[in-house]
Amino acid sequence: MQTVLASTLSNTRVMSTDGQELGTLHNVTFHTVGGNLNQLVIETDAKELFGKEQDGDGCVRLPADLIESLRDHLIIRPPDEYLE
Repeated sequence: MQTVLASTLSNTRVMSTDGQELGTLHNVTFHTVGGNLNQLVIETDAKELFGKEQDGDGCVRLPADLIESLRDHLIIRPPDEYLE
């Protein structure tokens, strides 16, 4: 995947690999020591995404390792445990 600035990702539409529109990327969290991305904070109208419930701010937090690609949308795959 190409290198991008986190500030350019805010408000990027998020879609699953099966074509489901999930919402918009609100923020990302990262590990301050290693610099690795931890979570995607997705603003959504859905009450839950892949079994993760919406918080009081209307966001669902999903692991950042679900990222597949970035084009017009941020494409993520469903978590393995969701597919079982």
